[in-house]
Amino acid sequence: MESKIGSCFLGRTLELTDGKIYLAVTLDVGPRIIKMGKVGGENLMYEDVDDNVNKDVSKEYGEGKKWHIYGGHRIWISPEDETTYYPDCNPVSYELKENGAIFTPPVWAERGVQPKLEITFIGEGKVSVDMSLTNVTDKEKELCLWALTVMKCGGRLVVPLSSEDTGYLANRNLVIWHYNDVKDPRFELENDRFILTSNKVCKGPFKVGTYLKPIYAEYTYGNTTFIKEVEVTASANQYPDFCSNMETYTNEHIHEVETLSPFKKVAPNDNISHVEIWTIK
Repeated sequence: MESKIGSCFLGRTLELTDGKIYLAVTLDVGPRIIKMGKVGGENLMYEDVDDNVNKDVSKEYGEGKKWHIYGGHRIWISPEDETTYYPDCNPVSYELKENGAIFTPPVWAERGVQPKLEITFIGEGKVSVDMSLTNVTDKEKELCLWALTVMKCGGRLVVPLSSEDTGYLANRNLVIWHYNDVKDPRFELENDRFILTSNKVCKGPFKVGTYLKPIYAEYTYGNTTFIKEVEVTASANQYPDFCSNMETYTNEHIHEVETLSPFKKVAPNDNISHVEIWTIK
């Protein structure tokens, strides 16, 4: 693995590559994995250069505080509410390790957690993205870690659905949000999968969730395919959003590929972790 300090519209980045794929992680805000792709190829991540997606969070975090999506991959806490939009606008420390790096932002004091992002190249165009939240309070907290990857709009996401034969019982769920148009032409439902195709012309939001075991999602943009995989041992009822551990959201700006951990009761100084395996090909 090779590393060097680079830059993006948000300031400094740490650029990492194994010669086949590359990632760049922000150091002045976030962290965000703000760039990702094949060496010599286009960045697949959305970069919010024009600050199209932001939110005033003064009520939750103090006068003048604002949350920015920035773009790229981020760590969040589910279920979503106003406090989810933590204004992570401060510098991030990092530590290089064999085949990767660890990124640690300041403690999210108002949420009582210390986030951490650990990246490890594991060969064959693959990288392990290990996220954690440590409980820094003196009381037990119930947490669900939410991993959101904000891709460039204009790709095609394919998500397989369960094919398990469960007899008389249902074998899958499909969760929709109140703002969806169920006839939205971006969404296709087939017997064994769903497809969500994003584009900048079709405005407005669309979001769908499901429970997968294991999680597998494949997003193709141009001539590059990004695959996200997560091992799953928890039952469906341990997840938020009507038992969803995989979700995707799009509008005219972005296409998010999201996974979630099961809820966990986290003791003081303990943590919850969630690992995704990314493949870029």
